[in-house]
Amino acid sequence: MNGLSIRRLAAVLLCACACSWAWSPAFGEAPRTAPVEIPKPLVPFVPEQPIVSAGALRAGMRGYLLTVLRGTRPERLPLEVVDVVPQKGEVSRSILVRLLPSANNRVGGVAQGMSGSPVYIGGRLAGAVGSGWSFSDHNLALVTPIEDMCAVFSRPDRPARPLGRGPSPRGSGSVAPLSVAGLDGRSAERLAHVLGVAVEPTPAGASKALEVVPGRLSPGEAVAALLVWGDVEVGATGTVTATARDGRFLAFGHPFLERGAVNFPAARARIHETIPSQAFPFKLASPVSLVGTVTQDRAAGIGGRTDFFTPSVSAALAFTDADQGGLRTVRNFRVVPDAFLGGRLLQGVFSGLMDDIWRRRGQGTMTVNLRIDGRGVDRGWARKNVFFSEDDVSSAALREAARIWDLFLLQPFADGMPIGFRLEVEATEEPRVLFIEDVNVSSDAQPGDTLNVGVTLRPWRKRPVHKSFTLTVPKEASGTCELLVRGGGINSLPQLALEGGWKSIDSLDRMLTEVGAMDANNELVLELLCDPNVIKAAKDGPRSDDRRGGSSDLLPEEREFLSETKARRIREGTLRISRSDYFVDGMMKRLITVKGEDEGEQ
Repeated sequence: MNGLSIRRLAAVLLCACACSWAWSPAFGEAPRTAPVEIPKPLVPFVPEQPIVSAGALRAGMRGYLLTVLRGTRPERLPLEVVDVVPQKGEVSRSILVRLLPSANNRVGGVAQGMSGSPVYIGGRLAGAVGSGWSFSDHNLALVTPIEDMCAVFSRPDRPARPLGRGPSPRGSGSVAPLSVAGLDGRSAERLAHVLGVAVEPTPAGASKALEVVPGRLSPGEAVAALLVWGDVEVGATGTVTATARDGRFLAFGHPFLERGAVNFPAARARIHETIPSQAFPFKLASPVSLVGTVTQDRAAGIGGRTDFFTPSVSAALAFTDADQGGLRTVRNFRVVPDAFLGGRLLQGVFSGLMDDIWRRRGQGTMTVNLRIDGRGVDRGWARKNVFFSEDDVSSAALREAARIWDLFLLQPFADGMPIGFRLEVEATEEPRVLFIEDVNVSSDAQPGDTLNVGVTLRPWRKRPVHKSFTLTVPKEASGTCELLVRGGGINSLPQLALEGGWKSIDSLDRMLTEVGAMDANNELVLELLCDPNVIKAAKDGPRSDDRRGGSSDLLPEEREFLSETKARRIREGTLRISRSDYFVDGMMKRLITVKGEDEGEQ
């Protein structure tokens, strides 16, 4: 595995903190293995409309911009050129324009959502509205020259594989603020923190699932670039600047997220109204239908195509409120197939949905079932865990899932393609916690003996319960053995072979197996440790090379994956794992003296 994936595995498997997901291609699936790609020659973007360069413009020249103010039909707003402003960076200069008084200019100037609106001077396309200023004269705006926008397509696309505001110009040298529908303000703030960009909650959103409606886009038409869509929508709405005969289009006049070559869905949008504001006017918009794919996200704008549709990751949350009589709520959404962005989107959206549906945050217990179905996981993969927190159980419940999401999104194996992710959560304010209160076992034993272990567990503020287990003393044991009884999230069994560098993850199946082998919070674990080296390794990690004589000196746990160690020790009788519907808390130890028959007779 590459270094990045190894670090991700270390974060998940080696930590094994007790603290699922699914993809579904929206429009087809990738081949089982990625074919060798032959680079295609780049085709320059040539607008269907005649153009004029920024260098040919002079102060006082008049023209208009084309944009949708309400509904879906573009309208003209007259303007004049104020000056051409030199700039540093990929956009070498901007055109400063001023909107002129007109019947259509009813909100007092440029509004958020007009980004990308084509500007025509003397009947020729000069560029697109790129930015304006908050708390200023909104009739003034900077226009990104069309020649700079056409250069968006000077870099190759990435083939799709299934799978705050201030006085600075808005959209100039920064990404577009994202709008989010389907989450409340607090949840939008959490999503903004996860993504590291400004996120603005909006009441507008598609009234039903977005359907694919093939067709061409037109200059001045409202268009949305989406990251999440369905019961939750995250994206940004702008305007189409120019189109080419081959179906490509330019829009926005500034970056979306400035992520370079991308595969983000593009959707036609409807403008409900353009709303005046002293801070900055804005368009209230909703996506209408999927029309293509954004393939370039650059400083001068976004570019895309209407001749193909990117696959997507589907996700579902089934949330049951145990305190409301088992009230069940289901939310479905789709996420862009971006390996480096998808995990953060999933974390932010799931976290927000859980807060919104539960209508509270704070202490409580959540039972989480994660499931993956897809290519490479033909029989499906599932994991159950229980989480308790005294202050924010939603965050605690998603911490492990977020690590696993990242791990799956960044896994390097070509034969794996998750196509269905489902997260089922049952929540209650009640602390469903079992505390380990006492352990009873004989203090003496002989090699090969069966130990009867009694464990007293106390549910929170309820009468204790008693459980009985058996363990087997190894036949080669002598001296002192340590009996450890603990909750699965405490002193979890380590991946000594991975941590010490004696093993590596070399397949998706192995990765899934080892993720599934991690201890869970709802497990009561009984371990009988009789080898002093194993006890020390479990506490301190694998031994360094200067403390071993060679590979033959390796402990069994250093030759095996954790899943193999667990299976072996369960067969031997030195490990017992009992699963429950509670968060198991606490740890207790007992020492057992193992004597041979000769020692017992003395």
